[in-house]
Amino acid sequence: MLLKRESDAGNKIIVRRGAVSNDKDGTPLLINNKGEAYRVNDTAISLWNMCNGISFDDLLHEVMRISNDDENSVRKSLEQMIRQFHKISVIELKEMKSISAVRKSGKRT
Repeated sequence: MLLKRESDAGNKIIVRRGAVSNDKDGTPLLINNKGEAYRVNDTAISLWNMCNGISFDDLLHEVMRISNDDENSVRKSLEQMIRQFHKISVIELKEMKSISAVRKSGKRT
């Protein structure tokens, strides 16, 4: 994955893609831009909602504020969740420099 090395993590931002919904029994769903829906729990929805153009390090910091676990454990869990989100195409990992260039030009990402 793109976040294997710490140096890579600092150069990427995480941008959510798709939408959130619920299936007939109320189970939360993450739906990618292809219309593929994935059943998830409330924690996954909360984490996905935080992926609003945030760096991995900033996301880790935010999760650490509400977690009782040690940083290494949280980092591993967070990396795994981000990998899964990326695999099902509900987030996109972007280079920070490309985002800066887009923001300077006034275009939306």
